[in-house]
Amino acid sequence: MTDTTNIERRNPTENRQGGTWCVLAVVLLNRSVLPVASKAEPVRPASIYVIDGDTLDIEGQRFRLVGYDTPETYHAKCDFELALGNAATKRVRDLVASGQLLDLVILPGRDRYDRGLARFSIGGKNLADILTGEGLAWAYQGGRRQSWC
Repeated sequence: MTDTTNIERRNPTENRQGGTWCVLAVVLLNRSVLPVASKAEPVRPASIYVIDGDTLDIEGQRFRLVGYDTPETYHAKCDFELALGNAATKRVRDLVASGQLLDLVILPGRDRYDRGLARFSIGGKNLADILTGEGLAWAYQGGRRQSWC
């Protein structure tokens, strides 16, 4: 049998209250630190300027579209990259002007160029899937990018 004379006994409600404060602290911390799921917001085509295949300016705010990478148009490293980048940019402009429903989901965070991060859908289809399916983009989840040249 164990000697329990020197063990401090606690009131059971003390543990529950302490536990409640811990749970409350975790909930508040999660709400302030973890990203909150965003919903898709319809966007008017007239408010969109297509910078290139994976960057949009919407009413003065720039967004890097995530999930894919298109060739560069401003700092292309070869003629092939420039031509494919221009084709991707034109395709996005055509899709924006197509009259289909345009949805933007703004994600938490910013990229290294201080652009907002977002997913963009046209007619219910993710733009990343459209462009990669047409060979105008590669799937991209961050990190070092492949050369187009």
